[in-house]
Amino acid sequence: MDEVGERLARLCVQAGDDGLRSRAEQFGVGGALARLVEAARSGARGPSVSADLDALDDAFARHGVDGLTLGDRAFEPLRGGRPRPVVTVWACPADVSCSRLEPREPGRHGRDEPPRCGLAGRELVSRKYRL
Repeated sequence: MDEVGERLARLCVQAGDDGLRSRAEQFGVGGALARLVEAARSGARGPSVSADLDALDDAFARHGVDGLTLGDRAFEPLRGGRPRPVVTVWACPADVSCSRLEPREPGRHGRDEPPRCGLAGRELVSRKYRL
């Protein structure tokens, strides 16, 4: 799917009620939203659709709603000589482990004690993962 299609899909999920339309009007981009609705109906793509998506994102971001059509932002370190961080988690103790991982935080389970596996009745084990 193209980028515009992906952004319209994100917008579609959030447009289930009149809240999006009323906020767009309030933030001064009601016309852009109306044009995007028409673009979604007709399958139109092009610079004007991208510009309307950008205007909608910018207006909502100025009012504290970030990533309306661009999605969530995430930290991605630059590739290079910097070391990758390591996180320590509590993990399944079984030989063929399940996917259960819990953050290992001092005090989370009292004195940094491991939580227990509810199925096997054993304590989870400490594992390190390089991100």
